[in-house]
Amino acid sequence: MNNFLKNNWPFFILLVLAILTRFLFLNYPAEVVFDEVYYEQFASDYFTHQYYFCNHPPLGKLIIAGSAGILGFNGGLDLKKIGQPVGGTEMFALRFAPALFGVLFVLLIYFLILKLGLSKKVAFLGGFLVIFDNAILTQSRFAVIDIFLLFFGFLSMYFLLYYKDIKNNFRKKYLFLALAVFSATLSFSIKWTGLTFFALILIFLLYELFQKNKKDILIKLVIILALPFLTYYSIFMVHFGLLYKTGPGDAFMSREFLKTLDGNQIPEKVKPASQWQKFIELNKTMYSTHANMTATHPYSSKWQQWPLDKRPIWYWSKKTSNMVGNIHLLGNPIIWWSVLLAVVCCVSSLALKGFRKKIPSVIYFLLLGYFMNLLAFIFIGRVVFIYHYLPSLVAGILILSILFDKLLNNGVEKNILGLSQKGSRAIYFGLLILVFIAFVFLSPLTYGFLIPADINSYYGGFLNFLLN
Repeated sequence: MNNFLKNNWPFFILLVLAILTRFLFLNYPAEVVFDEVYYEQFASDYFTHQYYFCNHPPLGKLIIAGSAGILGFNGGLDLKKIGQPVGGTEMFALRFAPALFGVLFVLLIYFLILKLGLSKKVAFLGGFLVIFDNAILTQSRFAVIDIFLLFFGFLSMYFLLYYKDIKNNFRKKYLFLALAVFSATLSFSIKWTGLTFFALILIFLLYELFQKNKKDILIKLVIILALPFLTYYSIFMVHFGLLYKTGPGDAFMSREFLKTLDGNQIPEKVKPASQWQKFIELNKTMYSTHANMTATHPYSSKWQQWPLDKRPIWYWSKKTSNMVGNIHLLGNPIIWWSVLLAVVCCVSSLALKGFRKKIPSVIYFLLLGYFMNLLAFIFIGRVVFIYHYLPSLVAGILILSILFDKLLNNGVEKNILGLSQKGSRAIYFGLLILVFIAFVFLSPLTYGFLIPADINSYYGGFLNFLLN
């Protein structure tokens, strides 16, 4: 047992830190925070079976509702605004799934880095950065759905690495391809922005085809076409099966759709829509809602601001006579700026043949994922927010981890930059310390702790810097 703990100490340290940061004070504040006003209400509607409309696919809300139900939640919410009180027990139940997936995501990144062939020390670094990034933590502590997208998206990349590495066992190889495709489908069943992960799998398979690896192309086509459709469609069937009564989402749907709901007032002569027709109509309506969205938001942002950690979002606030509490979605600047530096260095090094040879090819794939997610928002006209950067941020954390592997270069007298082992370790532990200090400094804005108003004013100056 002692040897097991000794050999796996990075994993257990990350596990403990992830549980503590995600689950401590999980029911605080016992009030609605930002988009919880929508997602908690949607989860509640599954228990009353009243039809609701959301412009995102239903899987994220189903996960929140399912886990909350296991913990005793039975619906009945009527949420109207941010800051509305909800019982602490109900809040813990509704936030449990994001917190659990937040813990699992840390461990996934740790094992993903190991699967890339890097050391436990580097894998610990990657997991540490995920734990102590304030933005990822915030999305892991409240009943919002982005952490599910991140988990399933990078789980698909983890399975894709297994698919790539298996050479002779074709049954096992295509099992992992199916798992990769299935996980990517779950990601875009949370939000359509998860399609980036599916696109990366397609690009990898096209690269294989370009390399004249045309074996079992029919199997690949079945996996890449049939499996996503069946998975995505099945999720909507569960959604429709639970929402069989008229409800707040009726106004978005056709009379034929509403005819299928209990309590409808549609004339008898109207023919009810089939399940397939409901599936098509709902997806068309979701797309139309996204495409025609003209609403603005005071904390919206542009894609080019995100890598600099600009334009954080004000999630919640509370004031007493002399105390102030605020929750903001903002990144740990040490992590975000380090990731940006790592990405710039990698892009710049593409022009340098000597450095190109020393950079593993997987970095190019990660750079592709980083820019695919980021640049996709050039073409999105609707209001967008800094949390849309999180898939790119995590890809950047993986890139940064790979560069640190080259920096540490254990067993070599001098690393790629000519630094000694002592100098490399100093940079490694220096980054860990700076990340933790920045996290502690920002933690009142992440957890919403009540602090004296005069101390809160210091944070105001920092936030104004990030907002402008």
